[in-house]
Amino acid sequence: MSSLVTEEIVREVADSWYTIKVDGTRDPTGMENISIIVRFVKDNYQVTERLLSMTTTEKGDAQTLTNTIITELEKNGLSTSKILSQVYDGASLMSGKNGGVQKILQDKLGRLIPYVHCFNHQLHLVVVHAISTEPAVEDFFNVCNLLYKFIKKPTVAILYRGQQLKRLLEQRWTGHLQTVKTILNSFQDITKLLAEINGIRRYEMEVHMEAAGLIREVSETSFKFIAHMVYKILQLLDAPNKLMQSEDMDLLSAVKLVTCASECLTKLRSESDFLELWENADDTEMPRPPKRKRTINKGLQEYLLEESIGQAQGDLGNQEELRRLYYSTLDAVLAEISERFGERNSKLIEALSAFDPQYDSTFLDAQLIQDMMNLTNSEVIHSEFVVARQFLRKVLARSISSGEKLTLKQILQEHHTTLEAMPSVLAAMKCALTFGASTATCENSFSTLKICSRTNEGACYISERPI
Repeated sequence: MSSLVTEEIVREVADSWYTIKVDGTRDPTGMENISIIVRFVKDNYQVTERLLSMTTTEKGDAQTLTNTIITELEKNGLSTSKILSQVYDGASLMSGKNGGVQKILQDKLGRLIPYVHCFNHQLHLVVVHAISTEPAVEDFFNVCNLLYKFIKKPTVAILYRGQQLKRLLEQRWTGHLQTVKTILNSFQDITKLLAEINGIRRYEMEVHMEAAGLIREVSETSFKFIAHMVYKILQLLDAPNKLMQSEDMDLLSAVKLVTCASECLTKLRSESDFLELWENADDTEMPRPPKRKRTINKGLQEYLLEESIGQAQGDLGNQEELRRLYYSTLDAVLAEISERFGERNSKLIEALSAFDPQYDSTFLDAQLIQDMMNLTNSEVIHSEFVVARQFLRKVLARSISSGEKLTLKQILQEHHTTLEAMPSVLAAMKCALTFGASTATCENSFSTLKICSRTNEGACYISERPI
């Protein structure tokens, strides 16, 4: 059955150019499980990703992984001369400029094969690194983690009526989003629980002290402000993160998604957005820990006090600090996005941008596209691109007038019959859609594996569902 499925995949790929996506994970026996995905455009012009091979190796070094990839491709009947690009995570083992898999593969095959750092991994690093730049945000998530552990206690969980908090995982920032969302939705339930336990003496001293410390932390205006701020930022990044995991997500579309997310984050850098968050955080109606009673300085007893400025200054200082935190966190996220998604400035991305109907001045610019087609040693016939551009401009004009915005994928699927008269244009469009942006399919293949038994040879795996 496995051979039949593999043969069908190879038949689908046929003579098309394809992108390889590779990721690995170690099983309990110490073996490296390697998932090899191929991305290509089928004869019916549908973008497709297929799990070609799931293999294992005893060693996990770059040389062994590269040899394994080449062996698996050739063993299954695919020509390595048709590899258009490679997508891996950012680990030095895979991405290393001198000794990484991406470099060794290019050296072995003797040609340029562009490497794309998985966009989902890059987005994760954006969040992790941006959060680490502000101690206050790190402290906030530490409190969230303490809340999760506290509410999990059996004696506490029985009293809790809110949504269940999620455990924070460093490798999955989406858990941070879900945690913050739960805290905001169940804030009253959480504070009620903490206040109740804090006031009941039958609990152990350790639990009582934990509740007292946690209620003091969550009662601070800064806690709820940071919760709203982080939720707003992560929510804007969540949509592109999910969309980029899609099987048919191409590199050009992924770049546009990141650009849109960056633009949305930039728009948040406004005083009105800050004040909105401040008001949401400052209107909390909840029991606050009692403060030390203020006394009048004995030297002022003979004077009439019309106004006390000490507390007002403290509030202003708090607001100013949160304002600084707000803009600093946004700037950190935007700076990380700008630095990590550097592919936007490469020649490859410039070539792919020529397939974006949104940019009429460079749409189907043969000179820009030539850089991409050099990877396939294909000829770019300028006259065909001139005709195709004229034809598609009329198509795009009609779509705009009807309120529709066509993408390259839609253009190829709906007008491939006409474009078949311009083979160099059709070939270029297929190549543009072949460039992938994420290794999510590889990770999905790992999630379908389940250890069923162990033998002297290692672990035996079965699939929970068809891949």
